[in-house]
Amino acid sequence: MARLVKILVRIMLLIAVLFLVTRVLKPADERSYGSASAAVFSKGNAPDSIRKEVLAQLHKFQEGYTKRDTAQVESFMNSLYSKENLLVAGTMPREIYVGYQQSGELVKSDWESWGDCLFAMDNANISSNGGTAWFSARGFVKFDLSKLLVIPLRFTGVMVKEEGTWKFQKQQFQFDIDFSSIFPAILLLTAWLAVELVLLLVITTTHLQKHRQAKTTNDI
Repeated sequence: MARLVKILVRIMLLIAVLFLVTRVLKPADERSYGSASAAVFSKGNAPDSIRKEVLAQLHKFQEGYTKRDTAQVESFMNSLYSKENLLVAGTMPREIYVGYQQSGELVKSDWESWGDCLFAMDNANISSNGGTAWFSARGFVKFDLSKLLVIPLRFTGVMVKEEGTWKFQKQQFQFDIDFSSIFPAILLLTAWLAVELVLLLVITTTHLQKHRQAKTTNDI
């Protein structure tokens, strides 16, 4: 009976840990992204004329990431990206793409294998100063690996005006994930490990004592 109780306790602990960990990958609420009332960013300080121009480019970017036609990568890059001092940071730690060519490779890779991205561009924060503008928008990605895997994103960047057209000079994609549930999971696992180590120590000590007692008895 005691053994059965131990097994049940371990199963319950494992379920609790799995629940806490999976909360990190809680699916994005797709319905909220198109609603202006749900926007988490302010409008920004860009004049309406500049905001309209920047939004046109952001919508063009969205169109490319919606269609994901790899035959159009070159024209997509040419119409939206600066060839000077370009930097794109992906969602993963080592995804840093410097320059026009590397950035184009990232776009092609995204379109081929990443997933469907949708951003609330109309709710984007857009500010500007002279020939420079910067923006923040939120969205989500539905991974090709599984349509059930939907993760929220933050999309930020800097644009410069070149020959009358706003173009990306910096972009950053970031998973908008709440890691707060990870810490209880770590604490739970740590406590579980501590208990198991104590039990191991107790069992080992008991076994050694019995072994010594048996040896003493045999010697007598």
